[in-house]
Amino acid sequence: MSAATKHLNFRSILCPVDFSACSSAALDYARAVARRQRAALHVVYVNDPLLVVAAATAMHDDMVKRSARELRVFVNKSVRPTRRSRVSLQVRVGDPVTQILKVARSQGADLIVMGTHGLTGADRWLVGSTTLDVLRRTRVPVLIIPSRPRRRARLHRSWPGKRILAAIDVNGASTHDVTVAIRAAAAFGSTLVLAHAVKDRATPAWLKNNRLGPAGQLRHVWRRMVSLAAVARRKMATDIRVVKGSPGELLGALAKAENLQLIVTTLRARRRWFEPKRGSVSYQLILRARIPVLACPPRWRLP
Repeated sequence: MSAATKHLNFRSILCPVDFSACSSAALDYARAVARRQRAALHVVYVNDPLLVVAAATAMHDDMVKRSARELRVFVNKSVRPTRRSRVSLQVRVGDPVTQILKVARSQGADLIVMGTHGLTGADRWLVGSTTLDVLRRTRVPVLIIPSRPRRRARLHRSWPGKRILAAIDVNGASTHDVTVAIRAAAAFGSTLVLAHAVKDRATPAWLKNNRLGPAGQLRHVWRRMVSLAAVARRKMATDIRVVKGSPGELLGALAKAENLQLIVTTLRARRRWFEPKRGSVSYQLILRARIPVLACPPRWRLP
């Protein structure tokens, strides 16, 4: 790893919370990253303006001040006193997404850490409107912590460990995906496992042995992944994995099988990702992964 790449890091981290167990898990990860990166940690809670007005009218209660006290108690459960000097707390009133992004800009945040409640039923697709809208509008990476992260014990400061998994599309965006994965791995001092999931498709018998059939597709994917890994190896050690099946499920299973604790994915331009199709690899990973997913916006550049 080159000296210039080695010293890339996150310097300012924002963690929005809502006092839920899920946001408590997100705060654990935000604290772990902040400690490792020696970054400032900013925690924000956004009040619903209607509730603020209702509380003031019906109970003569200053809900903002009460929320600030509750936020301090909530944060103190996760952040040790010796580390609290670089933690700032804010309570805002308004639309959650707008306020989160405003705080991110004002604090110069280069990473947002959020929890998501994930699926609540077999037919539910949305990961949560706040998380979804932040992903649509963010200019910095968002580290998404699932509602049931695989590791809930206190995180070691070396998280996410020596290797991270990067979900790669084999298309015109592949080289960009690898570039983003390299930046993310360098920020954590990790190496890469580039992975691609080839979707299973019903194939007529006459096409099975054709170069356009499944076997030919697998050969094409493998050659492309070898080429992409060669690019990544100029910066760091890189392995390749190609699996067959649903990307959201199999890439998460692959990460678990190899004890990888972070998946990196690149979001597509707003006109293409998280539209009604709901079929992007990023969407499936965020929806179904049981380990944290670092979702990087299309034009992300780490300083």
